[in-house]
Amino acid sequence: IYVIANPGENLTALAFTNPNVALPKAKRDFDSVEFAFEKRMRSNWYLRTSYAWSRLFGNYSGLSQSDENGRTSPNVGRLFDYPLMMFQDGGTAAFGPLATDRPHQFKAQFIYQFAMGLSVGANEYVASGLPVSRELGIYPTSNLPVQYLGRGSDGRTPMFSQTDMFVQHSFTLAGSRSLQVSFNVLNLFNQDTAVGRFSTYQKTNGVVPDETLFYTGRQTLAQLITSQGVVKDPRFLMDNAFQNPLVARFGVKFLF
Repeated sequence: IYVIANPGENLTALAFTNPNVALPKAKRDFDSVEFAFEKRMRSNWYLRTSYAWSRLFGNYSGLSQSDENGRTSPNVGRLFDYPLMMFQDGGTAAFGPLATDRPHQFKAQFIYQFAMGLSVGANEYVASGLPVSRELGIYPTSNLPVQYLGRGSDGRTPMFSQTDMFVQHSFTLAGSRSLQVSFNVLNLFNQDTAVGRFSTYQKTNGVVPDETLFYTGRQTLAQLITSQGVVKDPRFLMDNAFQNPLVARFGVKFLF
């Protein structure tokens, strides 16, 4: 039976009744501090650099379900589908860094204009890796995913960096007409940093918990992996998503 309600309130106030355990409310907190330096366009060049420290924390990823590889249908995800999904071993609510949390981000944009009509631009982006949170299914064959060791249980993906470049040249034609030719390259050095890992532990089916024991801290899902003979998926914690490869675009624009 599914109840359509705000998590942790009224009809969904309790996750379990033996003993009474409150269902955690949806939480998505974002805090950040940014420092930036900007040199406006003068003497043919422009520069802007910035560093941001941030924290994205909670148990609800937002309308897009980043816990499920970015499911984009608004609020159509598995979060809160079953109360135990919102807990971790020890019977405590599973709060932690959300799937798109990048604590450190550095950005730089540079433009230089030559007198001959040529413009060159570069963009640099460097950021912390993304949290990796292992999951174990409960109640086969539904295998409802539980981040049983907590959010961010298995570190982060590698640091992410990317360099983009843009070159444009303008040619003056008769009257007020001109022709612009451009060349845009994304991921100039064709970096292939991992941006995701396979986080599901079981190969086929997960475990069946005793919820009374679980919520009172006398049973963990980690223990059930052994006692119920769960087979580990060979892909577990292997890289399974990577940054987009080099993309180059040519453009021609006629202005009149």
